[in-house]
Amino acid sequence: MKPETSNPLILGAQSSASDLAGCPAVGVGDSSVPQKEPAQPHNVRAKRGKPDKYGSFLIDDSEFAISVSALQEIVNEPDEISPVPLAPSYMLGLFNLRGMIVPVIDLRSLLEFPAIERALSRKVAIVEHGEHCIGLLFDRTGEVLNGKGVARVDFRPNGDGIKDVVIDGVLKFNDGERLVQVLDPHELLNLEKLPRADNGPGQETVKLSRGKKLACVSFQTGHTTCAIDLRFVKEVRSVPKLEQSLLVGGNVIGTANLRGVILPVIDFRGFMGDSAKFVLGATIPKERRMLIIDTAEGPVGLMVFSIDSILPYFEDEVLPFAKLALPRGDLVNGCLLDKNNQIVMMLDPAKLLQEPSFVAAAKACQEIFPPEKTEEEAAELEARAARRTFIKFTFEKRFALDTSEVSEVINRPIDLLEPPFSLSFVEGILNLRGELITLFNPRVLYGLPPGSGRDQKVLIFKHDAQKFGILVDTVDEIIITTENRVAELKPLDQQNTSKSIAEDVSGCLQHKTPDGRFESILILDTNALVDRCFKAA
Repeated sequence: MKPETSNPLILGAQSSASDLAGCPAVGVGDSSVPQKEPAQPHNVRAKRGKPDKYGSFLIDDSEFAISVSALQEIVNEPDEISPVPLAPSYMLGLFNLRGMIVPVIDLRSLLEFPAIERALSRKVAIVEHGEHCIGLLFDRTGEVLNGKGVARVDFRPNGDGIKDVVIDGVLKFNDGERLVQVLDPHELLNLEKLPRADNGPGQETVKLSRGKKLACVSFQTGHTTCAIDLRFVKEVRSVPKLEQSLLVGGNVIGTANLRGVILPVIDFRGFMGDSAKFVLGATIPKERRMLIIDTAEGPVGLMVFSIDSILPYFEDEVLPFAKLALPRGDLVNGCLLDKNNQIVMMLDPAKLLQEPSFVAAAKACQEIFPPEKTEEEAAELEARAARRTFIKFTFEKRFALDTSEVSEVINRPIDLLEPPFSLSFVEGILNLRGELITLFNPRVLYGLPPGSGRDQKVLIFKHDAQKFGILVDTVDEIIITTENRVAELKPLDQQNTSKSIAEDVSGCLQHKTPDGRFESILILDTNALVDRCFKAA
């Protein structure tokens, strides 16, 4: 699977590290540099909300993303990076970004990709939290992704390596044809041995007094650089194939099919009054991009000349601007100054979403291409909406448990407490962070031959108000499926299954394997399993 990657989406401003020559040397063990605070517990992930928008980037052909709220800006790879003594291999060193000292992490090294010779046009994503920030070096930029409604698989850190901790999950687009791995900015900022230069605690106080820092996407409409607040942009992507329709005319240059939704595409350069309007039927250059916004009557796509950057800003940085000679000055709120002191026209998102020609085009598109669905499509959409996620595991046969029933998965502890009672199917008592949990061995409970005992896992689940554990041979994968793939247990599925196990199974999951076959996986009923244990006791 190779994600769609034409030209880079976000082009940053050049930054220099030459000013580092006047800075004191900084080392990982230097007591003058505040070291990282203790990393947050991994269960904090579950408490943090999932963002709607992500900025994506690539290393080789693998696509990664990070929340736009954590992403401050994208800059070009510095010409000079000052190395840090005793730094880990993935840390390239420090560079000076407009007076702020920024550690640079080589994501290629951190995520264990093979090393390459220094490539041209690599980028650095600046991730900031409070007084601290880091730079993430990657190969090339991708898109601004809308994660709302997109299937996401969250990962639980297993502690086997850094990349297992910093990768938070996977976004699945186009029914799984495009997979985007999500990086956790909090874990990246808490990497071991990461130096933290003092960039001035007073800066954070100033930021708080100015309100929330916002972000906008800047783009070219020809001879003018414009920007829109990212909160009002659904996504940014390459321009798909355009279809000619009855809507074509004025600045509407065609319609596009965006994941089953037909929307009008508007030549924004022509709309803003540029003389170089798009010629209908002409080939669209690959560097053109489309910003998708939602009007009251539906979505529209705005084709722009190119995307420049994601710019952080405070509301008080939007300066008043004389709108003389601006063809659509009514849509301009004011201006920002970018990193190169170039003027960027800030568009008024409210006026843009209410622009009569956009609203009319969206309404006409909905009328010409109504989102009507056949009964079969409606049933499929309903089934897809009822998604279910299972953990697939093995003891003698393949089984599954709904992830809503499993609180966590751990390795089998080496030392278990002896239970105060003697039951053959009780493996022992495990002490999990001060909580005593009875561990069942299903092989003994169901009269199955003993397993290998190597690399066994424990699935922790709750029955009423008490937690129990099941000892399994392996935990194989996470399965995201739909309700229509879950069925009652059929006699054929019970072949080679002991009668007692069949009594403790609530259904059967039909799962498509990588080679295209469907396998039947038994869904274990934990309530029935615990009841069996109580009766046997």
